[in-house]
Amino acid sequence: MPSTENPLHRAFTRLWQPRRPLFWLMVAFNALSSVLAWMLHLLQPTGGLLVALTLIALANVFMGWWLLSILWRESAPSPLSGDPHVQSPARQQDR
Repeated sequence: MPSTENPLHRAFTRLWQPRRPLFWLMVAFNALSSVLAWMLHLLQPTGGLLVALTLIALANVFMGWWLLSILWRESAPSPLSGDPHVQSPARQQDR
C-alpha cells in the first residue's frame, strides 16, 4: 500500500524534533545568527568589530546548517520501509 502522507508534512516532522537536544542547539545557533545580523544592521559597526561580528554570525549560520543536516540525515526513513514490492527475508521464506 503506497504512502499517502504529504511530502511537506513528512519533511516537517523530520525537522521538528523538540525532544532532541540537537534540535534546540540548532534553533539556538540560528536565532543567535539572526540576532547578530540584526545587530550588524542596527549598530553599523566599523573596523575590527564589523569583521568579528560578521565572522561570528557566519559561523553560527554554518553551525546551524550543519546541525540541521545531521538531524535530516538521522531521521531519514529506511529505504525499504513502506515499499510493498520489497519482501523481508521472513516473507521470502514463506514461499
